Amino acid sequence: MTMRALSAIPALALLFLTVACGPQPAWFDGEEMMFDPDWIIEVDIEVAEEDWEVLRYQARNFQDVLCAVEPPPNPFTYFEGDIVIDGIRVESVGVRKKCFFGSCDSDRPSFKVSFNEYVRGQRFMGLRRFTLNNAKSDPAKIKQCLGYWLFDRAGVISPRCSFAHVTVNGVDKGLYVHVESIKTEMMSRYFDDTRGNIYEGALSDFQPNWVNTFQKKTNEENPDRSDLDAMVNACAAPDDVFEESLSSLIDLDSYYRFWVMEVLIGHWDGYASFNHNNFYIYGDPKSEKFHFIPWGIDGILFSQPGATKSVFADAIIPHRLYKNPESQARYLDLLEELIDTVWDEEIILAEIDRMEELITPIADSYRTGELAWLIQHVRDFVVNNPIEIRAELEGEPVPWTTPLSGPPCLRERGSFSGSFSTTWGSIESVDPFGEGTGVFNVVMDDLPVPINFVASVAGLDPNPEVPDPKPTIQILATTPGESGDLLIAAILVINDPNLVEANKSVPINMGEAAGYIFRQDPLNPANFEVFLLMDGSILFSQAAMVPGEPISGVVQATITDSGW
Repeated sequence: MTMRALSAIPALALLFLTVACGPQPAWFDGEEMMFDPDWIIEVDIEVAEEDWEVLRYQARNFQDVLCAVEPPPNPFTYFEGDIVIDGIRVESVGVRKKCFFGSCDSDRPSFKVSFNEYVRGQRFMGLRRFTLNNAKSDPAKIKQCLGYWLFDRAGVISPRCSFAHVTVNGVDKGLYVHVESIKTEMMSRYFDDTRGNIYEGALSDFQPNWVNTFQKKTNEENPDRSDLDAMVNACAAPDDVFEESLSSLIDLDSYYRFWVMEVLIGHWDGYASFNHNNFYIYGDPKSEKFHFIPWGIDGILFSQPGATKSVFADAIIPHRLYKNPESQARYLDLLEELIDTVWDEEIILAEIDRMEELITPIADSYRTGELAWLIQHVRDFVVNNPIEIRAELEGEPVPWTTPLSGPPCLRERGSFSGSFSTTWGSIESVDPFGEGTGVFNVVMDDLPVPINFVASVAGLDPNPEVPDPKPTIQILATTPGESGDLLIAAILVINDPNLVEANKSVPINMGEAAGYIFRQDPLNPANFEVFLLMDGSILFSQAAMVPGEPISGVVQATITDSGW
């Protein structure tokens, strides 16, 4: 692991880089040092303990996000604190939590640090902001930096990325990913004019009932969103003029590259996939066209079993382009070109080796030995994905038959109530149905679901692909199906171990705890359904988190469709 000593910088230069106001000369810019790929930054965050207890539990309301007609309210507030970066202290900075849903965590939250939140013009090494991602959805820890590096190799506008080792008030929080904030400073590396609108797309698309979920990140004081309205109109154009209408508003050359790279890296939570999520757009005032920028790419570089590998076309732009034979051919030609040029297996595997050597001393500490196994899965994807894509490209192009989707909306389907009484660690039993007891009551679509058998297990999630495993309770049952018994399970994940406490009620709201109802045919594992548990609670009566000790409680919640 290579560490760079900031103390080697002359004191006067360091002072200038830390507190300078306004633009800095390029030759005096320390940003490149902060994104040195061979440098793990040591970051110590210091906030008042009472503020930390508020900050780490702040969370979004799931219902505010799904089926939204405007950007959801931001529940995260800045708290004043100090930050020490490789021994250099910066006082009075703003620190807040950062997440959407999948990355939310109350023990290891992601962070936004604003150097000028309380001190006007304050910067550190040229940066006004510092983004630290907990990589909760990336147990291998390397996917974000590897993904942005691949986008950059393809000529796609991408944030810079490096690694950080983070402590909060002296408590080690492990390895984080330091990602460049998508703001005007980043745009200045790509565009002559940085006064354009930056929008974040989070469960967003250019459809009339969906466009208002784009969140404006610059020029916020100006309510004008006519540029997005123009995109909606272009996306509604007839088939024969669709690409022409679109090309007047977005840089199509760069969009096709963005689209192809989302597919090549397996960005199942991106814009082209069914989530319509994790991307930014920038409206360049000079060309008057939008450019797409990747974001939130921690859940990449893995294959969805049975899914199409050579195209994602759920969102309206890729959906309509792929349906048109000429634009489909353009996409497929570029896909093959970038597999041949950007997806150089030898170069990518060497970069994975470099990252693994760099991060292993820190990232492997929580589950010794598993990091290498997890990173090997990334290597396997790098080798196998282009093979699977090429196999699909033989003969006729894969048809895209999925209908164009609209906003994801929760729909109430029923209710769940139950109880569990088991021992901690039983979740790792080879025979979970031989563990614990419980009650399992389900009403679906106004009809009670017959239940034949109930068991319960608890412990830390044993799946090695789950980073920072959380306390998990499973109430297991069987229910009659057409060809035999089906497995039905209530799965409860508590995001903060400190909440597992006797006589404590934990809300089921995707924040403090997430809940699911899972139903599957054991003889046909591909035949399964998943529903969300919302607006409920877990009340613990016993809560020992010691192997073999009792843990018990009661649960009640509403069953809803997942929104997709």
